[in-house]
Amino acid sequence: MIVTTPNSEFNVMFPTLTPGAMRHLDHRFEWTREEFQDWAKGIAKRHRYDVSFQNIGFEDSEVGSPTQMGVFVKGGK
Repeated sequence: MIVTTPNSEFNVMFPTLTPGAMRHLDHRFEWTREEFQDWAKGIAKRHRYDVSFQNIGFEDSEVGSPTQMGVFVKGGK
């Protein structure tokens, strides 16, 4: 299974975006990289999946990429 979500840390790269605002009206949440990875690792462990993470888009050395992806594969410990 593949899950993607905006990286909220990257929002500082959008000069017209108000701090704390989300990029799109249809977003229900935008997570930091740590929040997303903590959530995904918990889900993977509970349901016996392995999960790996990838960045999508331009990657800034401080705030990461605009989008983050978790790839879940059945069979984890």
